[in-house]
Amino acid sequence: MSLKTKRLLKYFCKYVYFAGAGNYWYEDIYQETTLYKMYNVISFSVYTTMIFLENLAALFGNFPEVEKNSAVMFSAIHNIVLAKMFLLLYHKKSIRKLNYEMATVGENLEVEFVMRRQYRKVKLGIILYIISVYLSLIAYGVESTRRAIIEGTPFYTVVTYLPFYDSTTVFASFLRIFFYITWLYMMLPMMSADCMPITHLIAMTYKFITLCRHYKRIRTEFDRNMLTLGVRESAARLKAGCLEGIRMHQKLMALADEIHRVFGIIMSLQVCESSAVAVLLLLRLALSPHLDLTNAFMTYTFVGSLFLLLALNLWNAGEITYQASLLSNAMFYCGWHLCVTEKESHREIKTFVLIGCAQAQKPLILKAFGIQDLSYETFVSK
Repeated sequence: MSLKTKRLLKYFCKYVYFAGAGNYWYEDIYQETTLYKMYNVISFSVYTTMIFLENLAALFGNFPEVEKNSAVMFSAIHNIVLAKMFLLLYHKKSIRKLNYEMATVGENLEVEFVMRRQYRKVKLGIILYIISVYLSLIAYGVESTRRAIIEGTPFYTVVTYLPFYDSTTVFASFLRIFFYITWLYMMLPMMSADCMPITHLIAMTYKFITLCRHYKRIRTEFDRNMLTLGVRESAARLKAGCLEGIRMHQKLMALADEIHRVFGIIMSLQVCESSAVAVLLLLRLALSPHLDLTNAFMTYTFVGSLFLLLALNLWNAGEITYQASLLSNAMFYCGWHLCVTEKESHREIKTFVLIGCAQAQKPLILKAFGIQDLSYETFVSK
């Protein structure tokens, strides 16, 4: 299979499947067997139980200040994480259909070197996000282990209501370690929920890049055909190319609406999560300016992962807006004005181009909760 959007989305759905979130590819090549469904239910039940105990710890737990602050922060984060994971499951059928549409629209116009850039951008973004998240989680484990050995405090990463803080039994220690391992594993489906919208945003961006290249290509072909085929045949081919581009643009606008419908709440929650928690962590830094090495590394990596997630959402949403804004110029300069000797063809192509340009000039802007623009400007303002 050549390097196309279809291949990119298929590979990403494979990761989501092995992360335990289910099959989101439109073909049943990743089988959700009875055993897989049982594993899915058990793992999500464990995640839900852990987050429920975190909420109890935040509301009713009797902990020292450090653990209490962590309980409040992580209960807020993990509630949003769980909501995003369940939203992904809720929209599974819609996402599978969306993947089919994204894979097939304009597939014949995609070129290898542009798709290679798309693949590299998705891969780099996801890998950096995964590294930043796991660096932070490992730092939490190292810091908790250090405190348990040196200060004699209980091993705590995620703070749950049970076991109680002063419990020192073997079972209590086992539960704390189990919840830490659960936290590490929960990141896999969580990151699939985070990265699913990002992957589709990048794919949509490169669909618009491909469409702009299509109009530049038909202009080049028109100039060449004028020398070899004559005005009539060149105009006919230009007309066919313009119609193909306009149809693709209409499909892309419909897909953009579908992306907003399916992933809009998830992206909005990501913006809220990243912004709110980053403020809390930065406030902690302001109140505790003298951190030891592991504490500083733990805090900065966590802040970094949240800002990276925010950036990946806002930058790529903003990039769609920018690339879509270039389309009207690409349409206008496709060569329609050179068909003046073929009056009927010139009139038809002119009509198509004017309608296409009018549609392309409408700003394509994704919004969080229908209010806040997802854009470069929003990221800078955060």
